Amino acid sequence: MAGAAGSDDGETGSGRAGAQPGAEAPEAPKPKTRAKPKPAAPKAGQTGAAKPKPAKPKAKAKAPRGARAKAAAAAAERARWGWWALALVLGVTALRVGLLALDLIPPHFDEGQYWAYGQELAWGYFSKPPGVGALIRLSTELFGQGGLGLRLASPLAHGLIGWLLFATARRIWDGRTGFWAAAAYLAAPGVTVSALIVSTDPPMMAAWAAALYALVRAGEPGASKLWWAVLGLALGLGGLAKYTAVAFAIGGLGYGLFSARGRDLAGVAIAAGVAFLVLLPNILWNAENGFATVSHVAEDADPGDGYGNPGALAEFLGAQLGVIGPVIFLGILAAFWNRRQWLDDWGMRLMAWQTAGLLLPIAVLAFTTRAQPNWAAPAYLAGTVLAVRFLLEAGRRRLLLGGQLGLGALAAAAMVGLAALYGARGPELPRWGDPFKKVRIGPPFCELALGAMAEEGAEALLATDRRRLSECMVLGGLGWDRIAVWNPDLLPANHHEMVATLQPGDDRRLLLAVLNPAAAGAIAARFDEAIEVDAGRFATHGDRQYSYALWVVQGFRGYDTTY
Repeated sequence: MAGAAGSDDGETGSGRAGAQPGAEAPEAPKPKTRAKPKPAAPKAGQTGAAKPKPAKPKAKAKAPRGARAKAAAAAAERARWGWWALALVLGVTALRVGLLALDLIPPHFDEGQYWAYGQELAWGYFSKPPGVGALIRLSTELFGQGGLGLRLASPLAHGLIGWLLFATARRIWDGRTGFWAAAAYLAAPGVTVSALIVSTDPPMMAAWAAALYALVRAGEPGASKLWWAVLGLALGLGGLAKYTAVAFAIGGLGYGLFSARGRDLAGVAIAAGVAFLVLLPNILWNAENGFATVSHVAEDADPGDGYGNPGALAEFLGAQLGVIGPVIFLGILAAFWNRRQWLDDWGMRLMAWQTAGLLLPIAVLAFTTRAQPNWAAPAYLAGTVLAVRFLLEAGRRRLLLGGQLGLGALAAAAMVGLAALYGARGPELPRWGDPFKKVRIGPPFCELALGAMAEEGAEALLATDRRRLSECMVLGGLGWDRIAVWNPDLLPANHHEMVATLQPGDDRRLLLAVLNPAAAGAIAARFDEAIEVDAGRFATHGDRQYSYALWVVQGFRGYDTTY
């Protein structure tokens, strides 16, 4: 930060000129009272002249003392907001980690799949890069196989995001904006849910937030090129968690072309090179496996019923009110609507591009094909900063406090309370009130399947549904060699089918577990030996039951192509 040098406008002790020292003067009668002559200022090189009195430092010290006071006050203010932000991040993160230790929420099938990835570490999987599997492997090795070990990466990642948003906003504007940005993000209902489960989003978004901070630092006058390398490293690590991280470049490109204060092509090249090197192992894995991820992305982009669905777009936009909270989402829209108020602020321009760069394409995708509510989540990192700065400048701090934080706290309390209630009395309660209804099938189904598997001495669990297999893998600690997938097409549509498809000639003793008893008989008929050991129904809620069938089978003859 450049400062102006101070100047001294006061006198420095020069007096009026008197008689020259050593000069003779004619005698004159001495008056009764004679004024004492002031000593003359000596000429250059003269000695013995009377020294002038030193100037009083009061006038000279006023400006520096005032500047120092202002600098000290600014530093104290900066430190105060920093301590408040740190306390907020640590407090919220500790609370969420404590909730994980209570094991209130059963594993979701996606969580089971990511856990299974970590049991066979590789540089890639059918639909996902390797990051989340490696993180789960690390946390479970350190903290066990329960909910804490499985999901620890998520609250830690969101806590890091909160701090990085604070640091980014403080770097551009001030600590007040940074604190409220961190608070608004951590209070978002979608962030609360995401912090209580494990998924690819939190680590990817933590890397995205780090990239955003590095981009701000790299764009400062005289910044080191090292910040461009940090930016590339963050994007590369984010891509190893979830491929959505590459969308960061969309907002960065828009800002660089149309709104940036300056352009650094060498820095961009450094960032791109570092990101490519970090992602290279996953690229090579995809090349060795027929770019399986490409086919998965194409499947996700399948429009299904056709292009153009206003209802799906409306549903997607409505869901965003819950993902980031209504105050921040509407604040983003208000900021874009009133963009003329902040177009001269480069920080607001950067945040706007990094928000629109992902949010708009995902909204278009929701209209043309389909989009999950969480696909736009990274846009709300810059979007939260954008909305908070706009609302604070408009004098809407109470809206942030009462709206975003208040509603967020109520939503969090309701989710945790309902999770505990349904965990204790779920089979007695209606399904509609359960925020985690999708995870209630796994525990009773896998308890039946794993129990029969142990009782019958089965070597592996056979199923037709990768979701149930994933849940039983994490609940029973089964590795990839302990499962088999019924896949008559012999073409992989997911990672389970890619590595564990049941092959003709497999002679292992298997426990076939399905939620479709009618189909179980047709599958059992393809084995030399098949015995039904259990069948019935189990309840997940007071108004929802599922049928199941368990068979012990051995001697697989191959698939019936007419099946």
